Amino acid sequence: MQTREGPSGCRLYLITPSALEPVAFSRVLAEALDAGDVAAVQLRLKDISEQELKRAIEVLRPVVQERGVAFLLNDRPDLAVAMRCDGAHVGQDDTPALVARARVVS
Repeated sequence: MQTREGPSGCRLYLITPSALEPVAFSRVLAEALDAGDVAAVQLRLKDISEQELKRAIEVLRPVVQERGVAFLLNDRPDLAVAMRCDGAHVGQDDTPALVARARVVS
């Protein structure tokens, strides 16, 4: 993967809004990814059904991965594996890191 990192070697880590409409947001996301060097995008949707979350993943994951960027899912390592995401983000108050790692690796 070719990157456009600056002299400091820094790259961007984008986090989605906590509420979005996947198709409309996919266009905005594509523009953002095409504008600079992004290392990862974290899908961080709150208070939605699992079906809505899966739909968002199906729409947004290809937009991100086709550009060589890691697509991470917030709080759901089990779903990250099932939906072919590149990883999962778990916070201090979420699934313990060792449990999340075991779910992703197994």
